[in-house]
Amino acid sequence: TLPMLFVQVGTPLEVDPKYMENQAVIPLEGAIGTLEGIDKIESTSGQQTGSIQISYQKNTDIKFAYLKLVEKVDEVKKSLPSEFQVQVFKFDLEQLNNMFMTIQVRGSGGIDRVRQVTDKEIINEIKNIDGIANAEVFGGREKSIEIILNQDVCDSYGISPADVRNALSNNSKSRTFAGKVTHNNQIHFVNVISEFDDINDIHNLVVKEQGKIKLKDIAIINYGVKEQNSYSRVNGKEAVTISLTKDSQANVIELANKVKDQIEIINKDLAGKDIEMVIQSNSAEMMEDNIDSIIQLALIGGLLAIFILWIFLKNLRLVVAIALAIPISVYTAFNFFYAFGISINSLTLLGMALAIGMLLDNSVVVLENIYRLASKKMHPDQAVVQGTQEVWRSIFAATLTTVTVFLPFVFSTNFFIGLIGKHIGVSIISTLLVSLVVALLLVPMISHAFLMRQNKSKEINFEKISYHNRLIQIYMVLLKTCMRSPGKTILGALGVFFITLLISLGVSFITTQEAEIKDITLYVTMPSGTTLENTDILIADAEKKLENLEEKKDVVSQIYEEEAILTISLVDDFKDIRNYSIPKIKQEILERLEDLSPAEFSWDPPHQGGDLGVVVTTKRMDLQE
Repeated sequence: TLPMLFVQVGTPLEVDPKYMENQAVIPLEGAIGTLEGIDKIESTSGQQTGSIQISYQKNTDIKFAYLKLVEKVDEVKKSLPSEFQVQVFKFDLEQLNNMFMTIQVRGSGGIDRVRQVTDKEIINEIKNIDGIANAEVFGGREKSIEIILNQDVCDSYGISPADVRNALSNNSKSRTFAGKVTHNNQIHFVNVISEFDDINDIHNLVVKEQGKIKLKDIAIINYGVKEQNSYSRVNGKEAVTISLTKDSQANVIELANKVKDQIEIINKDLAGKDIEMVIQSNSAEMMEDNIDSIIQLALIGGLLAIFILWIFLKNLRLVVAIALAIPISVYTAFNFFYAFGISINSLTLLGMALAIGMLLDNSVVVLENIYRLASKKMHPDQAVVQGTQEVWRSIFAATLTTVTVFLPFVFSTNFFIGLIGKHIGVSIISTLLVSLVVALLLVPMISHAFLMRQNKSKEINFEKISYHNRLIQIYMVLLKTCMRSPGKTILGALGVFFITLLISLGVSFITTQEAEIKDITLYVTMPSGTTLENTDILIADAEKKLENLEEKKDVVSQIYEEEAILTISLVDDFKDIRNYSIPKIKQEILERLEDLSPAEFSWDPPHQGGDLGVVVTTKRMDLQE
């Protein structure tokens, strides 16, 4: 998955797509191609829009690349025809899966008032939270400034709508890269922000230097609202919702807690205005539940392993000594997590859970050998040293073979394999390596302390398993049978191996059961050219058909011109209602909506990118060579 940036070219008037390509897209492509770290460039040209998609190499610092791209685009933009407007958008494909929270804003005074309060007093507070990559507001109509030009006056002064648009654009830029400053061996990037603070600033904007013609001289300027390009509803009622996307490096659980704290502060500040923020969905809650489950299962597994040891060793001191290897190995392995820059998450905890059963093996072997020698009346000093020396090569080799199995995954160049291998591999490798150190250093030290404190008059008994034990007798019969027919034994083992392999391959092609999540997202795609109103009518019908879904808690709708997103939240105990699984609920939802043509419904996100209308060319530059 490559990080991406986009350059969008737009014009208010329809032009020949070839003109868009030659006059705007190609000059921009040529300049962008000189930048470093670019993997490939793709572009499309239409009647009113042109788009350039820049894919960067995996290890590229996308924030620095964005600043350099803005700087390069600003240089080229000056030489383009005046009717073209150029914008740079930052977009990382990882953010497709980084949407983690939806917030509903409620209040009195109508949906437009709630939207205005959200835009003015809420959204910036949310965006300023460290770790938030983007926050989008849906629902209600956004406040705007309406400028109505007097065409006769404009003609007399020789001022076109494009001149007014360029004047507004040049004096209202959210961020313009001005350069960089080096101070104390640190590089600081300087960005200039230009924006209007008051409507009077727009009134007095000079649109033509000759004669100092101001905007108020040629136009009527009033407050208004933007034309709505999306709708937002909760359970069929209009609502204002905020969709939050996290930064790819942010910890989702910590970030969710920060957002909750900020929501509490905002709710207190807006209590007098009868505005309230409520969390609609939060994926961090599911992650917390998963991590708690993994920790619980790991603890149960560790206790069961200790219990099994106690059954066989029948010595509480020995069991305690070996059990110490678990917390010491696990907590020490956290230092490796810090060194490799990984966090404690579901993957790392899963790796540790797999390693818990293996990390006791080394300590058991060392401790058993030490007590075997001590039972022969050997002095504790000699028993500890000799017992450890006799087995260290064996346990070192056994640990090393296990480590080398996971080591290649850590350094895999494949993004997803490397991501999983880094988290699970590092957790298993670090835990096992620490357990080896514990077995060779800590366990002998504890064993020596136990042996020295033991009453010298009391002999150390090393209980051997009796041959009259039923399990031993069964094992001896099987061993003798195999030794009498080694050829048949090997063939039988190979047969079992291939049968197991076939069964495993068969299981791998079976559709896996979906995770029991409480929020399911349905993507709706409408035919090209569908208006916002027509999409809204169809989604309203869909909402009615889902009203009596028994497992439903809420239905959140985000509606656009040619697409919509329905998020169906399920009640906590949805399985107890009809004993339906997630796939069964999804199947029923699709059956209820199947007659809503011409819409297409899918549980998978549609391909990103919009239709540019009449597209004449798609260019690709592969810059790897």
